[in-house]
Amino acid sequence: MADIHGVVDLHFGEGFEGCITQGCDAESLPLAKQLALSHPLVFVSFGCHPKSAWFYNDEFEATLMSYIKSCGNKVVGFGEFGLDFSHPYYGPDEQNRQTQREVFARQLQLAVKLSMPLVIHSRDADQDTLELMRARVPNTHKVHIHSHRGTLSFMKQMLEEWSHAYIGMPGILTMDEDEHAQELVRQCPLERMLVETDAPYLPIKGHWLSHPGLIPEVVAKVAELKGLDLRKVATALRENAHALYGI
Repeated sequence: MADIHGVVDLHFGEGFEGCITQGCDAESLPLAKQLALSHPLVFVSFGCHPKSAWFYNDEFEATLMSYIKSCGNKVVGFGEFGLDFSHPYYGPDEQNRQTQREVFARQLQLAVKLSMPLVIHSRDADQDTLELMRARVPNTHKVHIHSHRGTLSFMKQMLEEWSHAYIGMPGILTMDEDEHAQELVRQCPLERMLVETDAPYLPIKGHWLSHPGLIPEVVAKVAELKGLDLRKVATALRENAHALYGI
């Protein structure tokens, strides 16, 4: 693993106030813990990604809880976790879907009990996500719909039904050919929006490698798409992140 202080110095500007990494499978859990404990401005969330749902059992949950406890106040959320029916292997099979539903429900109950913000992954699973959350998540609970690239109707339902839900807009919205991502930005109220890079998985225009230090470019694109002053947009998005995660 690269030296985290060197990475921060290289990729983050003077105004850097923090970033959140995730541990959501057996491989990334220890790495995320190490990152969070190695730098004062790196925070973390832990959970079980839907593509690892088959490994979730009592032992995995106990391990998850041990990571949450060992990182103390560096843990600011639970996830990412949720449902992913989009994958050509994981998605079509009903048995796989049911496993995901059961693991999602179990983690929802745990995260709500812990009073932790939820970092929700939902791909091609709008109705299932909504139904499972309606049954288990109070409508005042803090929710982050992570890297949303789904439907407009799902976004609107989330915002309507959960008063402290925020929609995470990924850096791919900077790509001019992604008209859907840009329309989601136009339709989402600024006061209910977050921006994220989902690094290193989603591209940002003009860069071969995505990293959280590119967030200012995502913010600038949001301001352009909404026709608002850049400083106003940056301030609002920073306040949203603080309201959700407390950092």
